[in-house]
Amino acid sequence: MKLKSHSEGSLIADYASHMGEALWRRRAELEVRTARAEAEVAIKTRSEFLANMNHELRTPLNAIIGFATMLRDRETYSLDQDQEDTYYDYILQSADLLLGHINTILEVSALESGAVEMRDDLLNFSEVLDGAIERIQVRAKAAGVVIERRDAGEEVPAWGDFERTGQAVDHLLQAAINACSASAKEGGRIIMRACLDEHGLPEIAVRDDGEGLTQEEIEEAVEAFQDTHRGLDRSFSGPGVGYAVAKTFIEMQGGQFRIKSRKGQGTLVRIALPLPEGKSQTAPGAQQSAAADVAVSGDDDFTMERDDDAA
Repeated sequence: MKLKSHSEGSLIADYASHMGEALWRRRAELEVRTARAEAEVAIKTRSEFLANMNHELRTPLNAIIGFATMLRDRETYSLDQDQEDTYYDYILQSADLLLGHINTILEVSALESGAVEMRDDLLNFSEVLDGAIERIQVRAKAAGVVIERRDAGEEVPAWGDFERTGQAVDHLLQAAINACSASAKEGGRIIMRACLDEHGLPEIAVRDDGEGLTQEEIEEAVEAFQDTHRGLDRSFSGPGVGYAVAKTFIEMQGGQFRIKSRKGQGTLVRIALPLPEGKSQTAPGAQQSAAADVAVSGDDDFTMERDDDAA
């Protein structure tokens, strides 16, 4: 056997060292490129979000300014009382819509920065639902959508953050109203209830009779800044970021977000929080991946009667 000389051993060691350095540099370059690509995607997504919101903010603001100007100059326009009352309603509806968009921007910004704080306290799902219905009435009336409450209003205690849970329900209701408005059906209906789910956990269920979503649209809707695709005409008339924000708020409290939909039949969203007896207890499967939390849109049991019973 031929023994390596000292010089040959040094050459091999130098070669291995240079190869190691080259591989390390290559790996570092790939990591930098990956980080740059992710940053560029995030910047592009945020820019698209802000561009869409720019339109969504200007539209109701222009309506407020326009109708307020006409009311101020009512003599010039010869407005009668019915016209004035209608314009007052338009201003109120536009202001409510504008406030909703601003709240969404603030919530998304807080989630991105990690500045969202969650309180852990005893809350009543019935009260959460009462507040959400009261806040959404203006938009529901403007859209011609009827909201039905399918529970007795009895106390449904849970552990969580009252404010953030209310905001989550606000987003679910807004998405339901948008779905009903976009439907070819005249008017629309939203059914809600606060109750205990099949596992005995406190739950709020929201069911609309809009056009419904495909599985792909569901998966896109629960991701931040994603909207169901409508070519270049992307807006916040669909679920928008509402489902994503609601899902995040609920899961940050150890709860569970479940959505089921079928084209032509509408969408059912169910949110559950831990029981008040134990803050550490969460709904079965709450720690599963986001994909597992999204029910298949083609489930055979997606009928109004059976969903009412299960919700």
